[in-house]
Amino acid sequence: MIIGVNLLIFESHKYIFILTLFVICTVGSWEWSKISNLDNIFHQLLLLTINDIILSILIFLIINIRILCKKILILFLTSIPVIWWLIATYLLLTYSKSVKIWYNSKIIKSLFGIFTIVPLLYDIMIIYLYYYNIGLFKNALLLYLLLIISSIDSISFLCGSYFGNKKIIPIISPNKTWEGFIIGLILSVIISFTLINMMFNYNKLFLMISSIISLLLSIIGDLIESMLKRLANLKDSGNILPGHGGILDRIDSFSISIPIFTFLLIIFI
Repeated sequence: MIIGVNLLIFESHKYIFILTLFVICTVGSWEWSKISNLDNIFHQLLLLTINDIILSILIFLIINIRILCKKILILFLTSIPVIWWLIATYLLLTYSKSVKIWYNSKIIKSLFGIFTIVPLLYDIMIIYLYYYNIGLFKNALLLYLLLIISSIDSISFLCGSYFGNKKIIPIISPNKTWEGFIIGLILSVIISFTLINMMFNYNKLFLMISSIISLLLSIIGDLIESMLKRLANLKDSGNILPGHGGILDRIDSFSISIPIFTFLLIIFI
């Protein structure tokens, strides 16, 4: 996977990169249809078709819109997931009460999937297309984000398994602990600081502050997916990645961290 991701970022043509995003969107949408309890094959295909169509339109606009309007469009698009994640955080914090409102609605849970999967992919596309030159080599920023978010995900899991005691939200995810998350955050911030000094020669303060914010919020994406999987009685979103679960299990932390980082990037750079 690591080799494949590096080839994709550094060696592939733009259209191969776009095609890969659509594959992730399609598989992720299929998995989300299971999380949403869509048991009708037509409804499952409808969800992934809607996601692919929305992503197609947005990527077309991102690539082809005139320069003068480009930043306005991108700012608008990157603000949408920020609003969604504010709502999602509220739903998480008020889980015991709010779940009663949307638990039985397959439409609402499907909308959750649209606002989680599609913005992540078009934000990745924005970074790939327009911020490829921030760093000492091509697409350093995209590689950097993948590395630091993967690091907090993996370190939190490992440290939580060995040292975890205090559960974050046991009713939603009994395996996620404060000890694991805090250790993961501290070590990931150290990794982030090291990589910034190795990979970038300007905007270092912005990158550090935005990275810390994104790392802090990464747990929310993880918990939201855990919340929905628990309601659907699923351990993993899928089994496409042996030993890892599904696509959604790999991108849950990315789904909030990259959109938040991209939003800050558009505003301040």
